[in-house]
Amino acid sequence: MLIAANGAGWTADGLIRRGVSITLVRKSFQSLCFVGSAGCLLLLSATVSPWLGLLYITLGLGAVATSAAGFLVNHLDIGPRYAGVLMGITNTVGTIPGILAPALTGFIIQFTGSWDLVFYLAAGISGIGALVWLLFATGERVFE
Repeated sequence: MLIAANGAGWTADGLIRRGVSITLVRKSFQSLCFVGSAGCLLLLSATVSPWLGLLYITLGLGAVATSAAGFLVNHLDIGPRYAGVLMGITNTVGTIPGILAPALTGFIIQFTGSWDLVFYLAAGISGIGALVWLLFATGERVFE
């Protein structure tokens, strides 16, 4: 994650310096986060090898780290004066699934005896996140 987050940030800054729109850069890196992690979860559900499982988890976390150049810095783009408040709101809302997920995961595994549905559900949520992000996100200033 350290390498992916820093590499994504460095690459994003370079793209913006070269004239690529901030919106395109933010959408691209956040989409890589969502789609990359979803793909790794789907691959993880299909593997029986511990080494491949480790590889898919590692690659998936690397994909998640690219959000450093997508969502995580986007607050400064859309409302620099309110970036702290925006980050607080989005992190609070984003924590709710993290609170609910362990219980839901436990129920799914208890009733199915498998992690597959958990991985499919998480991949589906990431896919929906990618779609919403692509449709509605912007890198342009929204608030002064």
